[in-house]
Amino acid sequence: MSTVSIIDWLIIAAYFIGVLGIGRWAAKKIHSDDDFLLAGRSLGKLPTALSTAATDFGGSGIIGASGLVYSVGVAGVYWNWSAAPAWFILGLTFAGPLRRLALTTIPEYLERRYSGAARKAAAILHLLGLTVSISAQTMVAGLMISTLTGMNQTLAVIISTLCFVSYTAAGGLLAVIWTDVAQYLILVFGVAIAAPVVFFMAGSFEGIAASLPETFWDFKALGWMEPLAWVALAFFMYGTHQAFIQRIFAAKDEATAKFAYVFTGVSYLVYGAIIAVAAISTAALFPGLEKADLAFPVMVRDAMPVGLKGILMAAVLAATMSTSSSNLNSAATLFSVDIYKRMLRPDASEKTMLVVARISTVVIAVISLICSFFFQRVIDIVVFSTLIYSAGVFFPVLIGLFNYRVNAQGALSALVLGGTSAVISSLFLYGRVGGLLGAIHPEFVGSLVSLTLLIVVSRLTPPPPEEKIAFLRSIDVSKEELMKKF
Repeated sequence: MSTVSIIDWLIIAAYFIGVLGIGRWAAKKIHSDDDFLLAGRSLGKLPTALSTAATDFGGSGIIGASGLVYSVGVAGVYWNWSAAPAWFILGLTFAGPLRRLALTTIPEYLERRYSGAARKAAAILHLLGLTVSISAQTMVAGLMISTLTGMNQTLAVIISTLCFVSYTAAGGLLAVIWTDVAQYLILVFGVAIAAPVVFFMAGSFEGIAASLPETFWDFKALGWMEPLAWVALAFFMYGTHQAFIQRIFAAKDEATAKFAYVFTGVSYLVYGAIIAVAAISTAALFPGLEKADLAFPVMVRDAMPVGLKGILMAAVLAATMSTSSSNLNSAATLFSVDIYKRMLRPDASEKTMLVVARISTVVIAVISLICSFFFQRVIDIVVFSTLIYSAGVFFPVLIGLFNYRVNAQGALSALVLGGTSAVISSLFLYGRVGGLLGAIHPEFVGSLVSLTLLIVVSRLTPPPPEEKIAFLRSIDVSKEELMKKF
């Protein structure tokens, strides 16, 4: 039965109307594929920063993180906090040099730096990872709507998917950026109000401490391997994921790109703490939930007053749609630029590319929607989607910026076998067999294989041709410049 009042429904309706309105406004400003894919490369600091943060918060940052704290205790806060180091370090060292490239995608960079084969492999792997990642967000939206309203979860997933597909296909990255800005403000405002409300409902410090077992407060409950793997995952994701790299390329200058990354790191420290407070309070108020990922939806349904309930529903929808639309636009960019134009129609006009980008947006969304019915836990989906691509591509991207010796043969080996070994470890080894292979997180397996192959194969084969070295010299990245950032 629905617990949502007419006031809450009006708030949610206003949210949907607002994001669709932004999509329609943005559609009128789209005149080329560059407008659609990179917002004309003219984004300022505020929209770039808020969009970058909103893109990453997503369903895993609110539903998944709440469920993790609910099930394992305070150690679950590491899921959100583990993102911060990567945002700070990559923002200070990586974002500026990458912005100078003025490219569109990471696979495009890999061809300029290594070879066409590296570009094709990266594009295909990343497209697969993004498709899986989008399904996590649609699942979260459906879970939230169905829990609060009693609506069939499949129908709820379809409705939310139709909404973000509509504005993404119409307005491209420009629509995604400005809906992200609105959705960041809604999300942060909603959870910042909800956390103290549920905290005092649970009895403040004394009541919560009395309700929860001593083991709940163990920050070492997850051990060291899992949190450390999440830190590594954050570096791999934010240094290679098209949704974040796209914002670097869309920023108007290097300073804007750096600011966006550092701002997101600061946001994560605050946001992670707020979500943890809400989840801890929920664990005290509503113990024994059958499914941990229901912690936040149940808190909204059973503890929030009229009005705030609608704001929080809009906040969760904002989190999931922001990430979904960003990933969807990124996937469409990869297909249009790295697969369609590069492999199928090199002579495609701007008009044709714009049509292809919009059609691929819809097709990829449909595939992701179908995938969402085959997964169970939000965080597991996010980790697995990252393993497919980022575990193998991170070191070829990063080391390729600063080292002239690594070559195409090493990069291709690292890309394909790094990602493959990570997926094999995830599906068949980690936590399933004894010994070292069963103890090392798949993220480390894939990245170590990738790094080893990149260096060893590059050393065993001829150096890169002069045109690849000239490309590096053209962006003037040096060891001295890198060291100045610290």
